[in-house]
Amino acid sequence: MSRSDGAARCAPVALVVLVLASSMAPTTSQAGKPEATPGEPPPAVVDVARDVRTLPLAARIEAVSAALLGTPYSEDPAGEGAGHDPDPPGRYDAFDCLTYVEEVLSLSLAADPVDAGRIRRALRYGSGDVAWANRRHFMELQWLPGAVADGWLVDTTASYGPVQTLSRTVTADDWARWPGRGKLPLPDDALPTGPMTLTYLPLATATAALRDVAPGSVLAVVRVDRADTPLWITHVGFAVRKDGRTVLRHASHMTSSRKVTEHDLAWYLGHLATFDAWPVAGIAVFAPVDPGPPRATP
Repeated sequence: MSRSDGAARCAPVALVVLVLASSMAPTTSQAGKPEATPGEPPPAVVDVARDVRTLPLAARIEAVSAALLGTPYSEDPAGEGAGHDPDPPGRYDAFDCLTYVEEVLSLSLAADPVDAGRIRRALRYGSGDVAWANRRHFMELQWLPGAVADGWLVDTTASYGPVQTLSRTVTADDWARWPGRGKLPLPDDALPTGPMTLTYLPLATATAALRDVAPGSVLAVVRVDRADTPLWITHVGFAVRKDGRTVLRHASHMTSSRKVTEHDLAWYLGHLATFDAWPVAGIAVFAPVDPGPPRATP
């Protein structure tokens, strides 16, 4: 993901590497209520996840994502807990757009919140070890293809209308030309290469279909292809239904928000159409896969 426009999107996972200097002790909100301790889901969020665990998956995603509204935005808040990026693997006191999606999916898909960490690990590393070099840093070549191949998500973009396709073969030379290369401390041989393909709904098509988007879907903002940038996706969030409208619930970098918030999806798509530094081509839609009836709480 990228940071070319001063609007609603988040930095790429691990592109801007920040080791946050925040204390690991619980903090207190302005309302006087204990806030989340890094690495531990807030008890209120755990309670919500357990209360809705027998509901349909879309309802679980709606409830869990709502329970985290208002959480501050921070770039690259999570890490491996040690090594290059020592931030906790789970952060509930701060999110960027992707860590918010990972945590909501993990808590919603888990039979019980105690199992959420296993799902987060699978989304972030696949079957590999928890290590900086193994993290799925890139949405188009790693995170999304991995989540689809592993059965966590299904690409449903084409079910909402005529799609267009982006396709290119990413080479080592592409990474060498990429303006963000110096900000990503990965060895050259750890950068993914090969075919990269993504279907998307153009903004006008997405706007016409927004009421049909299945609640709980993961929406990805897709930019136009640029020769010097082997990336297309710059933001992710959830589509949910609220008061008869479809809204985007996401960890937003927008100047007026900088927190987990929600925006009317029709307004948001219109907002995306105003981007000119790096125009938005459209959105891609992915449906989370319900793992089936939950097991008994341990």
